[in-house]
Amino acid sequence: MNKKLICVLLTGALALSLAAAQNFSNNDYQKAGMAFEKQANEAMTAGDYEKASELAKSASIEYQKSLDFANVQTLKFKAANAITMAQNGIDMVTGSTNAKKFTKEIVKAKDLLKEAKTLFAAGTWIDSRTKAQESLAVIQSITGTAVAVKDNSSITLPKYYVVVGRSVNTDCYWNIAKMPEVYGNPHLWNRLYQANKIKMKNPENPGLIYPGMIIEIPSLGTEKRDGTYETGKVYPKLPE
Repeated sequence: MNKKLICVLLTGALALSLAAAQNFSNNDYQKAGMAFEKQANEAMTAGDYEKASELAKSASIEYQKSLDFANVQTLKFKAANAITMAQNGIDMVTGSTNAKKFTKEIVKAKDLLKEAKTLFAAGTWIDSRTKAQESLAVIQSITGTAVAVKDNSSITLPKYYVVVGRSVNTDCYWNIAKMPEVYGNPHLWNRLYQANKIKMKNPENPGLIYPGMIIEIPSLGTEKRDGTYETGKVYPKLPE
């Protein structure tokens, strides 16, 4: 096989590599593809074009697997996101002062959410997301709900948080939301995601935040938000 054709194969493998790298790139398929690509380049440099060809093909296969894996994980993440939003909506309405007026709607939303969770457990991500969105739509159709809001106007907490890269327990919306200085509740991660997705490199993937990214923290209620979070500084806590 000639050198030009091998270059084409390597270019194709690299294209798949870049596509897969956009989402959930840290997987075994991606790593295997990178290893094969490196070996193919070394073989081509050494003039062993036949070996380079086979290695380039192997790299392409692994990168395609990585891309397929990334697509599945994206569907899964979107379904989980929709379920979280529906659950948050149900919790909000259930805790409102006139929830009894919407018993029928709340029951319907809960039933749809239960279906969504069952489909999620079965790995049917698209249908799961659809059911969760239907559940949320029922909640959003309810008007006139009055959710009791605690007066936390005397509390001042950080308005911004700078993402830090760590090898263990790295920053993500879930971990940031559970910080006492933020919300003290990891289940409120979606509030951070919705407020900051416009500045993300891939807005459809909540998992792709990066070190140095400045996260804006929307208020939960009447608490004031000001300044940037400082490690070691003592902040007041939001009442439960």
